[in-house]
Amino acid sequence: MSENEADAWRPRCKNLCCKSMLVWGEAFESDPEYQGELTDFWCVLTSKGHGPDGGGVSLAVCSNPERGCYQEY
Repeated sequence: MSENEADAWRPRCKNLCCKSMLVWGEAFESDPEYQGELTDFWCVLTSKGHGPDGGGVSLAVCSNPERGCYQEY
C-alpha cells in the first residue's frame, strides 16, 4: 500500500454499502459514477437509508466509531 493510499483509508462500518462498493470493491471512490455525499448508501443490516439505531447512513456518519451500531471494516 502506498503512502497516499494509507492516508486516504479511513475506518468505516462494515455494514455500509453503495452500488459503487458492489462493483468496484475497495476502489469504489474510483468509480466515475461515485459522487461522494450524493451517492445513495444503505445499511446491510436494515437494507435502508438508516441504520439499526435509526440514524442516517453515509460514508461520513458510518465512519464514526462512537455510533452504537458501528462495526469496523
